[in-house]
Parts: sequence; structure tokens; C-alpha cells
Amino acid sequence: MPRMAAGLPPTERAFLLYLQGLALRYFLENQAPDGLVLDRQRNFGPREPEGWRSIAATGMGLIALALASAEPFRLLTRDCAIQRVRRALLTALERLPQHEGVLPHFTDRDGNAVGSDRCSTVDSAWLFAGALWAAAFLNDGKLQELAEQLYARVDWGFWTAPPSSGHAGLLSHGLDREGSFLPCAWDRLNGETVFLYVLAAGAEGKRAWPTEGWPRLRPFYGKVGGLPFHSADLGLFVFQYGLDLLDLETWHEPGGLGLAAEAGLAAQANYGFCRAAASRFATYERYWGLSAGDGPGGAPDADTYRCYAPGQPLDGTAHLTATLASVAHRPALVLENLLGARHDRRVSALGRYGFSAINLDRGWAGRDMVGIDAGAAVLALDNFLHVHRVREEFHSLACVRQGLTRIGFRRAPASPVGLARAA
Repeated sequence: MPRMAAGLPPTERAFLLYLQGLALRYFLENQAPDGLVLDRQRNFGPREPEGWRSIAATGMGLIALALASAEPFRLLTRDCAIQRVRRALLTALERLPQHEGVLPHFTDRDGNAVGSDRCSTVDSAWLFAGALWAAAFLNDGKLQELAEQLYARVDWGFWTAPPSSGHAGLLSHGLDREGSFLPCAWDRLNGETVFLYVLAAGAEGKRAWPTEGWPRLRPFYGKVGGLPFHSADLGLFVFQYGLDLLDLETWHEPGGLGLAAEAGLAAQANYGFCRAAASRFATYERYWGLSAGDGPGGAPDADTYRCYAPGQPLDGTAHLTATLASVAHRPALVLENLLGARHDRRVSALGRYGFSAINLDRGWAGRDMVGIDAGAAVLALDNFLHVHRVREEFHSLACVRQGLTRIGFRRAPASPVGLARAA
């Protein structure tokens, strides 16, 4: 499986670096005064001055801000990056509502929870991961204290479902608007959940997630596009995004599923599923990429966010930026997608932050860039272009090493990260 960009032609490498710079720009321009990151922003035309804040996009944004201060970008100084990260952490610690350490999925400008989930465990985990990562990467002791305080106040045992729930030992999705537990738990082993469980297992003392629940995690078994795979039933968002924190080619999860290899198979299946629908949709004759994201609504300027995935109804929409999360696994397919879209005169999809979703059948390109898609692009491209930089820093965190060990991950004899460093 290709994991490095060393063999790319210079023009293609420069193009990917350009796209990473556009995605970084999202976080530089859309960090609100409270330090949190807007959930979405216009990719074309005038920018929106306000909007909901996304806790997950903020976590990804903290990583992006730290990277933006480093080579090869130097888009802001290290001191500026530290101040920006600090502002976000103080808001999370002092202004936002929390329950046993877990924060809302979305907040408004006043710090109030908005949307259907008053508390979200996986979105909060992105914030903890980003905070710990940025503090370590920027090597600032005060930031590290704030990040550790944010992470340490979570009682993962509280968020673990009891036997009576039917999800015994698994982490709950969170709380609804009324403060009741959401009915679902994180029960599938895939790219979205694995980093959450590693962080939860790595906490100190009785606040850690009890790892006896790990065997209850189950992969999804299916076949899409002629390929069998286990963890990609919900599209690009689920089977790729979290894997840019963990090096699962070096660290193998118990049970031998092999999520890193699964990610490659699932990207290929996503591509194949789109190609199989080319006779019905002009978009899929050339483009691919099914993920949770925007699609054309019933009226102009009425884009609709929904789950696009193999097995779900199609309308001819391809999420181009989301495919960047697969760049290390299927680089040729990703580059074919994006290089084609760059010069396609039928619909202009390349905006200020990268590629919007595209639908040739409707003559539509999404008006917005979604923050978590921009964040996933930053992380995936950085690992691909800059020698696993994001994964390596994440694995340097003591809580991550502790979580991997407690769950029972095994280190492979030869490490791609280590070999790359030695070279």
C-alpha cells in the first residue's frame, strides 16, 4: 500500500501541497473570536461573518493552526499559533457547557449548545486530540497544561453503556437536547471510532474506559463495488478520517481486522460503486467520492447535508475534498479525481478552501466548505507529503501509548514511520 509521496511527479506534489494550503486557510480565516472554528463557510463568493461552531472542526483546526506555523508554510508565527490555540482551550474549559467532561457537537456565538446532541463523545474526542497534539507540536508547557486539563476531566466510565442498555461496555454517542442518553453507542470498529477508544482507554485511573468492552466492537461486513470489506459502510467520512491520527500499519489492533488495509479496500470500493452508477449519473463517469456532506437541495441556494454512502440512494453528487482522506491509500484514484475537476469547464468546483462537492447532472457545485472535510484534507495530506508528521506526533502522546497498550495493540516488527525517519 503506498503511504509516501516520494515517487510523485513534482507537478502533482505541488498540486497537493497547494490544496493543503487552501485547506489550512479555512482554519486561519474561520476561527471565531472565541477561538472555536466555524462548522462551515462559503467556498465561493462573500464569506459569512457568523455561524455555528463545530467542536470536531475546532479539534482538527488546532492541529491545522500548529501546522500552519511550521515548514513548508509559515503562514503565521509560532507565538501566534500558541495564542490562537490557547484562546480555543480557554473557551472550551471556561465557557462551554460540559457533562462529565464531554462537550456539545455544535455551539453558537454565545457558547450555548445547538443542534440535536447536547453532548457528543466523538466530536469531543476530536477536540481533545487536537488540543493535546497542538500543545505537543508547539512544545508549549502552558498549552500542555490546558490540553491535559481538558482531557483529564472526562469520566469515560460515565459514558460507557451499562449492561441493561444493550450496548454494554461501549461508549455512548452522547446526550440529546433534554439531557438523556442518545440511544446509540459506538459499536463499529472503523476509522471514526478507533481513535476515540484509544483516547478513552488512555485516561488515568478510574476515569479510563474499561477495555473489557473492546471485543464488543464489531466491523461491518459487506461487499460494495465487487470488493469485500468490513468497515466502510458509511462512506469516506467514517472509514478514513480518524486514521490520520493513528499509524495502524505499525500498530495492529486486536483481532487482526487490519483497519489500514481496510481503508484502501474501502476507497477502491467507493470508487467502484460510483463507476458502476455511471450509466445513471454523468458525474460518476469521471468523478467519485461518497461521504456525509452537502448535495443539491430542492431549490437554488438550498444545499442539503446528508449521508452519501455505498448502499444509500444516489443523486449524482461526488464529494471531491473528502476523497483527499484516501490519498495515502489510493493516490492514483484521488489525483485522477482532483486533476480532472481542476480543469472541468462544466462546473467550477475549486474555491477558496479547496474543492466543493460536485454534481454534473444538476449543474451544481456546493456553495460551502465543511470544516471537518477541510480538516481531514489537512491531516491526510500532511501525513502523505510530510512523512507521517501528524501520526508521529499523535503517537508521542503518553495517553495514546497507554491506550494502545491497554487495548492490546501490537507493534509490528518494522515501522513505516521509523523507516521513513531513518531515511
